[in-house]
Amino acid sequence: MMKRLFAILILAAAATACSPSAPPPARVAVWQGESSGLLFMRVIAPDALQDARLTTPEGRKILAQRVSLSEPAPASGESWAGRPSVGVGGSAGSSGGFGTGIGLSFPIGGGGGGSARPAGRATQVEFALDPDMLRDYRSRPGAWQLELNFGSRVDSLPAPALP
Repeated sequence: MMKRLFAILILAAAATACSPSAPPPARVAVWQGESSGLLFMRVIAPDALQDARLTTPEGRKILAQRVSLSEPAPASGESWAGRPSVGVGGSAGSSGGFGTGIGLSFPIGGGGGGSARPAGRATQVEFALDPDMLRDYRSRPGAWQLELNFGSRVDSLPAPALP
């Protein structure tokens, strides 16, 4: 009887060890545009992000207006600060206003190097929210839901707070 129980436990442990592990959860950083109703998110995950959606506490769904191309995220121990970057953006308001901008970033001093393994892929996501919705998001972000569509799976998590 004891040998049979031991054999069953060994088989169960072997089956568990061979099953594929779930991908690590996505990490999300969020910030607001300077003078616009734009909400930006940087999603770092092992898979490429296809699209994203915010759901308000009342159930209204807001699809991301832009999902940038994925790029490899910094390796563990590195930061985004050590990489030169260029950003170009535009926004349009419901009152007919339009704005554009260009951002350039050049590191001064040493950037984090090393041979640490990559932390995933980084994708920038942009949502356009009217001022009332943005105030609501800022006041209770945990009540909003963020859905991240990676093609083969959809991760749902509470929306992150603005800094």
